[in-house]
Amino acid sequence: MSGVLAGLKVEMRFLHEEQAAKLAEQAAELLTIKSRANTTENHVNALTREGEVKRVAFSASLLTSGEATIGPFNTDINLIFRNVVTNVGNAYNPNTGFFTAPVRGTYHFEFYIGGHGHPSHANAAVLVKNGDPVFAAYDHQTSGFANSANGVTLLLEVGDVVFLRLPQNTRIYDNQNHQNTFSGNLLFIM
Repeated sequence: MSGVLAGLKVEMRFLHEEQAAKLAEQAAELLTIKSRANTTENHVNALTREGEVKRVAFSASLLTSGEATIGPFNTDINLIFRNVVTNVGNAYNPNTGFFTAPVRGTYHFEFYIGGHGHPSHANAAVLVKNGDPVFAAYDHQTSGFANSANGVTLLLEVGDVVFLRLPQNTRIYDNQNHQNTFSGNLLFIM
């Protein structure tokens, strides 16, 4: 009987060691799975943030209501497009008129201007990037209504600012028909 008992003790010790080895193996496998899950979660979060940043588009007109002729002034003034129709990503600020790039990428901008003809004053607007003029829309008629437009695709760095400026001695007119608009969108991240 003692021989059988000794054999059972050896067999139990062997089973215990085998179980301990399996538990250690399972613990190591669990750590690997947890590590992979954390990596996957971080990757998903990064892709989600990147996807949110990829959604940048705005479109605004000059006036929210009423009608007005803006200008002429004896100096350049920054135009503020207050009637925001779309502002996905909130990169356009309707209080300053500034679009600020949230991510390095290629952006496309379009602007349309209009105003009544005048013998001495043209209708004009200049797209400005970080204080430097890029493209202008310009039309000078002595009577009637004049329209002009322009657009540009720019590579912007994070924090670059784009806005429209009314050049000195020019003017534009806007009303409920929203003839003066400024729009932009992110084409792709660089």
